[in-house]
Amino acid sequence: QSRNTIEHNTHLTSHFQFKEKHPTSCIENNYYCSHMRFSFAIFALSCLSLTQASSPTSSLLRDDLLGLIGKNPSGHKDGNVINEFSSKLKAYAETPGVDSSDVLFAIGSSVFGVDVTVPKAESAQTGEDEEKPVIVDFDYMKQFMKDVFLSYGCTEDQAEISSEVLIEADKRGIDSHGLGRLKPIYCDRIDKGILWSNKPITIIKETETTALVDGNLGLGLYIGPYCMNLAIQKAKKYGVGFVAVQRSTHYGIAGYYASMAAEAGCVGLCGTNARPSIAPTFGVEPMLGTF
Repeated sequence: QSRNTIEHNTHLTSHFQFKEKHPTSCIENNYYCSHMRFSFAIFALSCLSLTQASSPTSSLLRDDLLGLIGKNPSGHKDGNVINEFSSKLKAYAETPGVDSSDVLFAIGSSVFGVDVTVPKAESAQTGEDEEKPVIVDFDYMKQFMKDVFLSYGCTEDQAEISSEVLIEADKRGIDSHGLGRLKPIYCDRIDKGILWSNKPITIIKETETTALVDGNLGLGLYIGPYCMNLAIQKAKKYGVGFVAVQRSTHYGIAGYYASMAAEAGCVGLCGTNARPSIAPTFGVEPMLGTF
């Protein structure tokens, strides 16, 4: 194999509701290792498309709604913001030509708890009036996620690295572990006190080629790169590096960390435990985790 090898992987994702009464179910113990033999490259590309409003009035209302969301990253917990969002979303839904599949209605329902009914259009638009998609740049999406992490008390370094791990998932087409997980996996768990936005990383025990790290229930998106970098440093100096982590949290796509080693000229392996979510062959009860 060589650096130019491109691997195409199919990712199967299952979604499960997090149980608040078991706060330790999101704790992960992660493992990283790096070895200086060969590397591989992985490349994929995707983009996010949002629906554009179709009339001047609806465009203004849509801009107001987007601005309200952008200025209030924790607005879903503020009654005044929720009321303002609800009022504007209902007005937006009543404007002619509004697309019921607009992502704002999904945000209203899942984030703000506001459900509205959009009247069906009498006839489909054609020709020059046909709705066109708006392409959202990856840099814009990453900056948005970084701003959210900063608003939750993360340091500049933590916010930058965490948003980089998430946007890399979207770039590779792994939509299940990118921007879509920002709120339910990270923001909501910080709100519930299950993980912490700004916790120090502690090295409990260390040798020339190994290390045991305590994540202190901080952001796994930041703990993961820290530990793989430590494994790479050891591999560069001693030929191999192994790092184990306790009390970490969800760390995004595992492939990100293997790619870090590959880019450094090493072989990277990483893995994590997970709550039971898949039944074994011929089984009916979930017993196996995925990552």
